[in-house]
Amino acid sequence: MALSTRTRYATAVTIVVAVVLIATSIAYQNNSQQVITPNDDFPVVSYNGTPTIDPSTYRLTVNGTVENELTFTLDELKAMPSVSEIETVRSVSGPTGRANWTGVTLLTLLDLAVLEPSAMKVVFHSADGYSSDLTVYEARLSDVLVCYEMNGQPLPADQGSPVRMVVPDHWGYKWAKWVTHIEVVDYDYKGYWESRGWSDSAWIGPQSDWYYHAVLLTVAGTSGALAAVSGMVNGRRRRKNEPYFLHPRLHTYAGYAFAILTLVVFIWWAAETYFYRGSIAYSIHGRLALASVLLETAGLLTGALLVRRWERARWWHWLFTVAGFAIFLLTIVLGIQLAIG
Repeated sequence: MALSTRTRYATAVTIVVAVVLIATSIAYQNNSQQVITPNDDFPVVSYNGTPTIDPSTYRLTVNGTVENELTFTLDELKAMPSVSEIETVRSVSGPTGRANWTGVTLLTLLDLAVLEPSAMKVVFHSADGYSSDLTVYEARLSDVLVCYEMNGQPLPADQGSPVRMVVPDHWGYKWAKWVTHIEVVDYDYKGYWESRGWSDSAWIGPQSDWYYHAVLLTVAGTSGALAAVSGMVNGRRRRKNEPYFLHPRLHTYAGYAFAILTLVVFIWWAAETYFYRGSIAYSIHGRLALASVLLETAGLLTGALLVRRWERARWWHWLFTVAGFAIFLLTIVLGIQLAIG
């Protein structure tokens, strides 16, 4: 059965959109599991610029609710047994980087200092005035590092030289840079962002939910493309030579799947984002996602009016759905950009 030119073009668009969306999933997965970011390409995120610290005069102090107050030079830290870990740091503002970090475990320093029974939090003070915190339990995990090397080289200045924290499976604001003072306290200290309402745990898990988020968007986007194709083909009176897979019901079901899946992902993302950042409109990505969901909802409502044969809703339905799908694709492009750092 021959396909019309209109159908061939529409099918080609569907395939292209599906490939782009699947690439999003691959980008998320590769970034979270495999790719090492070169030092020169690593995202730079800081609280107050990059302070100047001379490694030869650098000192790291460990004190507070401990039995032994300690001070280390950079050479003394490097002389201790070292550990290397390939870990990803994710900023809540978007930038992501993965590196091979080398340093001494924080547990080693805390064991030397000997924490008192009343110790509750471990606080990291930075040369730029920034601070973050971990519970004693988190601080004593064996993969938390006081790091001085990145990808086999000394830490670059903009990545925290001479020393920064590496806190796997936590958002980047726990990875304090330019650390000069580790303080053990017996009260519920809140760091710079934590005291402003951000999550004190900042836990995101080994792979977070990013990959599953991308997979759901792939399914949603493909459903949206099918809805658009079937809508275009069936916008006119259906021709006899149109294939059955473009049955008018496909438009309805694919449209529902697109809108519902997108709404589910948005609510999921918005809840996590609000919990960690305090706002769902923190970035242009969030604003576009919200606009897409609202337009898709309007498209569903006007589509329901068309089913009731209210012909005036036809152009509104077309406008809302096309605009919503276009903005959805734009958020996907931004998502790919965030995923690859």
